[in-house]
Amino acid sequence: MAKPIPSRLWVKLAMVAIGAGLLVAVLASIDLAQVLVLLGRLGWGFLLVMAAAALVFSADVASWLAVLPALPFKLRPWLWLWKVRLVGEMLNVVTPLGGLGGEPAKGLILVKHRGLDPRETVASLLVARTSLLLSFLPFLGIAYALMLREPALGSDTVTAIGIGSLLFTGGILGFFLVQRFRVASRLAGFIHRFRFAAGLERFLNEIRAVDRELRRLYVEAAPRFGAALALAFAGWLLGAVELFVISSLLGYPLTLPEILIIEAVVQLVRQATGLIPGSLGAVEGAFLLLYGAFAGEPSVGVAVALVRRARDLVWIGAGLAIGYGYLEMRNETPVGLAKTNENS
Repeated sequence: MAKPIPSRLWVKLAMVAIGAGLLVAVLASIDLAQVLVLLGRLGWGFLLVMAAAALVFSADVASWLAVLPALPFKLRPWLWLWKVRLVGEMLNVVTPLGGLGGEPAKGLILVKHRGLDPRETVASLLVARTSLLLSFLPFLGIAYALMLREPALGSDTVTAIGIGSLLFTGGILGFFLVQRFRVASRLAGFIHRFRFAAGLERFLNEIRAVDRELRRLYVEAAPRFGAALALAFAGWLLGAVELFVISSLLGYPLTLPEILIIEAVVQLVRQATGLIPGSLGAVEGAFLLLYGAFAGEPSVGVAVALVRRARDLVWIGAGLAIGYGYLEMRNETPVGLAKTNENS
């Protein structure tokens, strides 16, 4: 008798179907021949796009390294984390987990291949993700202020984006405050009073341990957290630079305010549609509408989106290759533990 298909797989398939439907709707609304002509202008300029994307990625890696005290803030650890983050981002793109599918993989690599403390690793991943999201808020605020002065966008569109921005901001601030004020530990202490909590003792202790690491990073290592925020914000700005490079190569250089608005709104849409793998279709739709408003050519927006998809494919390929390498190394002794054994 055939096994029933797990419900999680049905959810994944449903998200993929939704994304594919959105993408088909976007492609059906434009002139595909024009998109191909635009993409033909790119040529070797794609290398310039990848260089700009690498700068974005590098800033994000540096932001993560800033809140990982177990590794020194130097070139070699940064280069190693570059590879680890590639594996994580590959999984973030292809899994319907709101951009969090790669976090467990990054944590496992840090623990298994560098012998880092699991609790410190979990805390660093949480703080790195929080830094990335918190730093997006001023970027989004700047873009929205510019949006209010742009006549190209209708008032209804601006209002909808404003509401979405407020909801997103509230969620991110709440996520930060839960960590900063150890809400999870307080909840664990409350649960501990009940009899059924006896079987959860180990789990509750782990929550408290991770919370202590979070407090250490947010309070005792506040300069590191500040550096992570600054580097992550630089990453968002570099993302706008990458978008300007793509637009210019396609023959449609936009103004700085227009580029900032488009980048901020597209990233907001990406966060809101994270359950769809790669935000397939949703991102293309956002680019179509925004480039239609600012450049007068919706097809340009789809071309830009496809260039970024091609960039993502490069990252996915690199992430797969590096991830396979770590699988091949799975029986090796972690570097950190090996050094400990040598000194003992």
